[in-house]
This record gives sequence, C-alpha cells and structure tokens, in this order.
Amino acid sequence: MLDDDELDELITARPSERERVKAEHEVIHKAASHPVRRQLIKEIGAFGATKAELLEKTELDEKVFKYHTEFLINGDFLDINEDKYYLSDKGLDLLANI
Repeated sequence: MLDDDELDELITARPSERERVKAEHEVIHKAASHPVRRQLIKEIGAFGATKAELLEKTELDEKVFKYHTEFLINGDFLDINEDKYYLSDKGLDLLANI
C-alpha cells in the first residue's frame, strides 16, 4: 500500500518523454484524421481566414465550428489574432501532410 508521500509523488509525476510523444502523436492523428478539422486546416491555409470566411466556406454550424477550432487551438495547430485564424508552425506542418 502506498503512503501519502508516495501517492503525492505519483499524482504530481510528469509523463515520461515516451508518454508525452505518444500523446502528441494521438492529438496529431485526431486533427489529421477528422474530415472537419482537415477542411478547416485547408481553408485557413498559409494566409489565415476570418471566422466569417470559414463559416461561409465550410457551411458548418456555429457549435460544430467552435468545437473543432477549440480542439485545434488547444492542440497548438491554430492561433487567433483579432478575428483571424492562422495556422501555427505545427498547423502548417499538418497542412503540408494532408
């Protein structure tokens, strides 16, 4: 049985490098394999796009748009500057591979 100190260490332990890389690959796979996310990445492209432009081009529902753009932002694929979405370096790498 674990004592309190061992339990605290277990809870606060950081993932190993292998676990971190595996988790990162899973996020990349989820971004690249989902058709809506691929479409958003392609529409944003190298020059960026506004929310209005993306909603018009993709014909997505506002809630669906928000869900997928938040996933891409949290995964470090997208950045927002004012009202415009831009691909991060990681997003540009993804664009080059889809």
